[in-house]
Amino acid sequence: MIVAKQIRSLFNPEQYQGWGMTRKYFEGWYYKVVNAAGTKAFAFIPGIGMDEAGNSHAFIQVLDGIKKKSEYLTFSSSLFAPSAKGFEISIGKNYFSLNRIILDLPGVKGTLDFSGVVPWPKPWYSPGIMGPYAFAPFMEC
Repeated sequence: MIVAKQIRSLFNPEQYQGWGMTRKYFEGWYYKVVNAAGTKAFAFIPGIGMDEAGNSHAFIQVLDGIKKKSEYLTFSSSLFAPSAKGFEISIGKNYFSLNRIILDLPGVKGTLDFSGVVPWPKPWYSPGIMGPYAFAPFMEC
């Protein structure tokens, strides 16, 4: 079952790639959100990290580009729930997908819906921004 998830995620790089990983692993997704006036600019980065000993934690980093502040919120890795069928990540009550973010964090609560999303093109020989290096699992992002 894990092999099927690994193959599916290889050709869908926006999905979680860490199936079967238990140590020395990191993965995160970057959302930049700016209002039309340019007076508010945030980045939200959900992810998972594992050290060499297998200790892991989920996280959501919140960056405020106007105030130039950052907050790194950690969660138990047991709250990290990626979908094997598409790009969806849940960390506790927080949810991230291609078309929606739901945040329930200290000081940041709400839902953002996105429309008109244009995904990165992904031919079989170059399934993401890493190009053909996507097939070299030892390459870092």
